[in-house]
Amino acid sequence: MQLLDALNDKQRKAAEIIDGPVLILAGAGSGKTRTIMYRIAHILTTTNIPPYRILALTFTNKAAGEMKERIRRFGIADIEEMWIGTFHSIFARILRRSADEIGFSRSFTIYDESDSKNLITKCIQELSFNDRILTPSSVKEIISRAKNSAILPEEFDKHFSDSFKYEQISQVYSLYQQKLMENNAMDFDDLLLNTLKLFKANDDILSYYQDRFIHILVDEYQDTNALQYQIISMIAAKRQNICVCGDDDQSIYSFRGADIRNILEFENDFPNARVIRLEQNYRSTATILNAANHVIANNENRKGKNLWTDKGDGEKIRLLTSGRDIDEAERIAFEIERLTGNGMPFSDIAILYRVNSQSRILEEGLIRHSIPYQIVAGTRFYERLEIKDILAYLKVAVNPLDTLSFIRAISAPKRGIGAATIGKLFDYCSFKQTDLLAAMKNADNIPTITQKAKEKFKEYAALTQDIIDTAKTSLTKAVELTITQSGYLDALKNGTMENKDNRIENLYELINAAADFETSSEDKTLSAFLENAALVTSTDNMNEGAGQVLLMTIHNSKGLEFETVFIAGMEEGLFPLSKAMDDPMEMEEERRLCYVAMTRAKSRLFLSMAEYRKMYGFGEYHTISRFYDEIPKNLINADSAQHTYKPKASPSISAGANMHIKTEVRKTSPDSTQLKAGDTILHPTWGKGTVISAQPSGADTIITAAFAGIGIKRFITGFADIKKVN
Repeated sequence: MQLLDALNDKQRKAAEIIDGPVLILAGAGSGKTRTIMYRIAHILTTTNIPPYRILALTFTNKAAGEMKERIRRFGIADIEEMWIGTFHSIFARILRRSADEIGFSRSFTIYDESDSKNLITKCIQELSFNDRILTPSSVKEIISRAKNSAILPEEFDKHFSDSFKYEQISQVYSLYQQKLMENNAMDFDDLLLNTLKLFKANDDILSYYQDRFIHILVDEYQDTNALQYQIISMIAAKRQNICVCGDDDQSIYSFRGADIRNILEFENDFPNARVIRLEQNYRSTATILNAANHVIANNENRKGKNLWTDKGDGEKIRLLTSGRDIDEAERIAFEIERLTGNGMPFSDIAILYRVNSQSRILEEGLIRHSIPYQIVAGTRFYERLEIKDILAYLKVAVNPLDTLSFIRAISAPKRGIGAATIGKLFDYCSFKQTDLLAAMKNADNIPTITQKAKEKFKEYAALTQDIIDTAKTSLTKAVELTITQSGYLDALKNGTMENKDNRIENLYELINAAADFETSSEDKTLSAFLENAALVTSTDNMNEGAGQVLLMTIHNSKGLEFETVFIAGMEEGLFPLSKAMDDPMEMEEERRLCYVAMTRAKSRLFLSMAEYRKMYGFGEYHTISRFYDEIPKNLINADSAQHTYKPKASPSISAGANMHIKTEVRKTSPDSTQLKAGDTILHPTWGKGTVISAQPSGADTIITAAFAGIGIKRFITGFADIKKVN
């Protein structure tokens, strides 16, 4: 059996074409990763091209790791030499080799989101701008948008509004970049922007990579932004051996700067490109695919493809209609109990939602039903306070110019060194043109600080030097030494910090993470460990198969698949978002989001909506999403098709309009005095139950009742549509 015999005809064609530009339009679940993997293996086994001359770019560490592991199984030698990784990790690798060409040292620190916001906050304060008007988060977002569009600080005014606010942001951007360079640090966007700068400023370096990489492969090309596009195009310009794989119907990251035009106009950029469509879906049933195809067909800006499968029709799509958002959570939890009661593992189920704020009520619904769950994209491990504190020590050991990390580390635990004393240390560094470590070692020569501060600085310098020396032989021991010798662990154990036991466990887990990295990574240095920590994504940390229902935004679900998917909040104004109503391009992206959500499901798809939902502190009535109306009704479970809710017209509110109501809608329920222990009641979701207790609570009564097959539930009569059964 030959290597490519395992592929279908279209996949094989995509893998066999070696030379020239190739666009693989890969529909959801069509085996694009498999195709790319076989294409790489085919190149390596049929040509004399060694692995180190192939560049493969992905968007997640998980995808890169899986691709490399699967190629390794073909028995290809020297596969570790192939450059395969995320855009940020590959470009960081390039910058580690040549950062000195653009004013940085090769030991630069990578700032994560919180580091970047902290530095922007300092810039706003230094410029005496109002941080309530110019919030760090909004400024960070605008600067990020500028960087991902390859707009430098000196070009900012030409591209953004000339309002007073944007004039101030322009100044913040300039100062922010200046401070990053002073700290020998780059944020995530700089890893791209500085690579572009490096290539533009150094023809020899660009030429080196153009000659080195004979073949370039890019996964998820529809998610590339202007920066990534420019860099890829520059490297590929000489040989034109570029293969990009993606799905224009799954381009959902415009808010991060992704430009769908990159994939739509690939044939214009590379006129000799061959286009191959992968349309056979191996994931979902025909019913789910037909529904998704009908929804996405309403978009105009797309290449066009029609997914099909030989898996059979499968179950019809279920619509769950609830009166309120809290009822929606109960309904979804009830359906999960029904499915798992019939043998389905919790880990086969995912609940997807449009915005993060939806998760709270859904989470509470699962808790009430004792359903185990995990929220994907909560606080990442490396962003937890205690982890960032220890990483700050390690960052200073690698990059003694990193003042932001130094300020964090010197204060955790507190050493009695104030901001004024730290400022004097920085002044000394500036005067002597030296770094923090050298300055602290020579603290006796700083006349403006106290003897106590001198001793503290020398102690910190000795610790930093111990970390550096230990890391040369053992990364794991260096991390362990930092946690113990810094005094951080003892401070946690003896202090009163909230959740200190969990925080201590996290510190031990950091040691485990270092040990795992040291075992599995080719580059075992402290610098490489910190770089990996900075570039890990929320989905990389996802604990799959752990017997839990997964909750996540639709954006975070991309690339994943589940037997059963619930899409919560299928309502106009929420999905699609109301801001997309007047913007055709935004509406098309919302529709692509719906397509992505639907095609995560393998066997069962539930669409859920609530007629009344609290959002941003107000109650709103909603009608069902237009995306539901775009699905042929023969694909929907007829028993749940009674969905349209039309609020009664009032003199001040027209029928069908969104109504902002500050008070919760009360349900008609039996009078409090009519319910007592032993009564039989009927609940709209849980069915018949027996009252265990009835406790007055203001105008309402808190009922505890037992429901057959459900268990014991507590609720308030005024907000539950229950009936007493005689």
